[in-house]
Amino acid sequence: MKGSYFVPQVGQVYQNRNDRSYLCLSVEKRPLLNDTTAQMRRTSDGWTLTAHGLIRYEDGTIEWNYSTAVSYTHLTLPTICSV
Repeated sequence: MKGSYFVPQVGQVYQNRNDRSYLCLSVEKRPLLNDTTAQMRRTSDGWTLTAHGLIRYEDGTIEWNYSTAVSYTHLTLPTICSV
């Protein structure tokens, strides 16, 4: 399947080819699309990374050349109170 480098949109959720969803938090557009970076957060658990060289495929899925600066952004869970 053919893919092309692209610039993701902040606030958009993308489906990775590994079947995980990622929210785009920020983008640093560079002159060459394969140098563009984006901070992406996996929606299932808050895993956040900087994706380098993002690629979108014909079916709408994405992937990237490599990632750096990975970390967890802890999600706040509701407090359950017993009466």
